[in-house]
Amino acid sequence: MSKNKIQRDDVACFQDYDVHIPTRTLYMGSIYSDSYEGDSGVDAHMAERVIKGLHILESVGENGDKPITIIMNNPGGDWYHGMAIYNAIKACKNHITIIVYGHAMSMGSIILQAADERVMTEDASLMIHYGQDGFYGHAKTFEKWAEQGKKLIERMEGIYMEKIREINPKYRHAALRKLLDYDTFLDAKETLKLGLCDRILE
Repeated sequence: MSKNKIQRDDVACFQDYDVHIPTRTLYMGSIYSDSYEGDSGVDAHMAERVIKGLHILESVGENGDKPITIIMNNPGGDWYHGMAIYNAIKACKNHITIIVYGHAMSMGSIILQAADERVMTEDASLMIHYGQDGFYGHAKTFEKWAEQGKKLIERMEGIYMEKIREINPKYRHAALRKLLDYDTFLDAKETLKLGLCDRILE
C-alpha cells in the first residue's frame, strides 16, 4: 500500500480497528454485550484495537499531524490494559480529543485524563472509585499483590489530582480519597467543575 493512499481493499482492515480515516476518528467502546457477560469494558482486546487504531491514524495519509478524535462509551475494566491505552494516548504525537457519550466509568475515567482535550456530552456521566481487587493463593502472594495495589492507588490518585489541581489548585488530597472510597457518579457539569473534563458538548 502506498504510504499516502488508501486502497479499497484496505478498508476492511481499517474497520477492524474501529477507525474512520476521513474524519480521523477512533471509536472506543465495549467489544460485546450480552445478558450473561455484559459490557466487556477495558480488556486486552480493547487495548490492542485502540493502540493499533491510534498508530493507523498517526501514520496513514498526508494528515498524520492533524488531530485525532476518540469517541468513548466505557464501563471501565482492567487496570493494566487501561494504562496501556492511557500511555498510548499520552505518547501520540497528534492532538487527541476524547468525547464521552454515555459514560466513562472507573478505568474509563482514567483513560479520559490522557487526552489533550476532554469533552463530555450533556447527558454523559463519570464514575470514579478505588475499584476492587481479588487475591487468591499463598499468603506471601497476597502480600505482594497488596504492595502492588498500593502503588496502583497512588498512581490513580496522582492522575486525578494533577488534572483537578489545574482547575482547583487548593483541592485537598483527602477530599479526593473521600470520593474514591465509594462509587462516586458525576454528571457532566459536576465533572467539569471538579476538573476531570474540559468542556461540555451541547
